[in-house]
Amino acid sequence: MTLSPRARMIAGFVLANTAIFLVAGFVLLNRPASPPSIQGVLLPDARDLPPFSLLDHHHQAFINEDLLGQWHLVSYGFTTCPDICPTTLAELARLKTRLAENGEQLRVLFYSVDHQRDTPQQLASYMPFFHADFVGLTYRDGNDDQHLPFEEGLGIAAQLIPDEDDPEGSYQVVHGVTLFLLNPQGQLQAILKPGLDRQRNKAFDADTIYKDFLLLRDYFG
Repeated sequence: MTLSPRARMIAGFVLANTAIFLVAGFVLLNRPASPPSIQGVLLPDARDLPPFSLLDHHHQAFINEDLLGQWHLVSYGFTTCPDICPTTLAELARLKTRLAENGEQLRVLFYSVDHQRDTPQQLASYMPFFHADFVGLTYRDGNDDQHLPFEEGLGIAAQLIPDEDDPEGSYQVVHGVTLFLLNPQGQLQAILKPGLDRQRNKAFDADTIYKDFLLLRDYFG
């Protein structure tokens, strides 16, 4: 059957509009969802870390390439810290247990801001107290400041304050309280912040970190 010019025009109009609707529907279905709400700061454009070189608690070099292939969560502090460091690591151990129960993977790193005291040997005895899979990171004097790109790339805030009344050169360590989430490309993807515990002290909660990690992982893929 031969269509009249008017029928052909109508058919063409219908086909054109159908194609438009199909394309529009595809765009809507594949549009990224709104960024998830987390307890911290999400970086829509992940931040590359400059080349760095550290030392893990197994006396092995730890560089940018060691961050590739899986998600990492970086905590920082020092092993003689009396409060926020051990409580944070305890929560991260609880987080690892929950992740394992649900077949999820996340590697936890602890970076020491007190490398003079926190040698690889010290970290090797400290990290397993919390979890066997935790990796402690430090550096040695004379490393040509190859640790600084790691600190600066993440935004690690720490300061060693000398005790002027102590002739033996003791010092106090002051540092920030944040966690850094790195994506499988070794880039900084989010900065997680602590909440407040019942005593109104800054503290991380394993359940909150777990929820935020899944939201971020699913959002960024």
